[in-house]
Amino acid sequence: MSGRMSLDGLGRVWLLLVLAAAALIAAGCAEAARERLGLGDAAPISVAMIVHGAEGDPFWEDVREGAEDAARTFDVNLFWRSLTASEERVRLIDEVVQQGFDVVVVTLSEPEALSEVVSDALLIGVTVYVINAGDVAGAELGVDSYFGQVETVAGLAAGDRLKEAGGAHLLCVKHELLNVALDTRCSRAGQRIGQLTELYVDPEGAVGAQIEQAMREDPSIDVVLTMNTWLMNAASSAIDRIRSTETRTRPILHAVFELNDEVLDAIEDGEVLFAVDQQPYLQGYLPVAYSRLTQYSQRTQGDELADALLQWIAGRGVLLGPGFVDQGNVERVRNATQRIGTLSSDDEPSTE
Repeated sequence: MSGRMSLDGLGRVWLLLVLAAAALIAAGCAEAARERLGLGDAAPISVAMIVHGAEGDPFWEDVREGAEDAARTFDVNLFWRSLTASEERVRLIDEVVQQGFDVVVVTLSEPEALSEVVSDALLIGVTVYVINAGDVAGAELGVDSYFGQVETVAGLAAGDRLKEAGGAHLLCVKHELLNVALDTRCSRAGQRIGQLTELYVDPEGAVGAQIEQAMREDPSIDVVLTMNTWLMNAASSAIDRIRSTETRTRPILHAVFELNDEVLDAIEDGEVLFAVDQQPYLQGYLPVAYSRLTQYSQRTQGDELADALLQWIAGRGVLLGPGFVDQGNVERVRNATQRIGTLSSDDEPSTE
């Protein structure tokens, strides 16, 4: 599994995988795709995807949608659970391994809590993929592949962009206390900017008030980095309140680690400088698709798309970010996502 790639290389992979996803969607309905790949007579496999996201989080809903689309297309029995409590995830991983699932897909946001159960699964021959969080921990455990962004690269690149925009003191807002991915983003971005204040907030609490308080206590803070749409909205409101009551010599910059329609709107409106995208849909789609393609690789040899996916992923994983969206490319990104969404809708079976 490779964690070394230039930012230009990351951008190329990001684009290639967007195009690959569009090609899969455009290929037709699930039945046609299975027939094209020669999987029509193959027995289904079972994949369990157990992640750390909060219920209803738009990011994780995108991951789930990708996984479910791939499961339909490739005839995979998918078990999905999204739980914030690490002890519950450990219990579920242990259960699905005992039940004989072929592949287990996990997030290692809290590596110490999950390392033992993942190691046990690997020891008895279960295929384990890591998505979203835990690329370094996964490599140390010897998991079969990783799908996501390298957080060190993402944090450094975000910090570079914020520094270039004039930022000098970063307030990095985190909503998951023990998530190593969020810790890495904040520390690396702060390393580039020079001065860092980290703030943990309870997403169920008064997030905006906590952000506003931190900024009022230290007026030198001129950059806010948030990790999802919920935090972005709270931070934007806090920044607006500060702008209306304080006179500052430098503008307050705001960036976010997430991409959806709401974030695109905020970029277009000038409320957010840029967003860091790691393609959640593909984090769900690709490991499920790859599980199937790997199992039946002899059947799929010669299929251009299947061969391309296997070549990218085998032995090193897939880097799905960071991809940056700002006012220079936001319209193009919105148009592209709308086209892919239209293709996906056209592929749904008629209910008439």
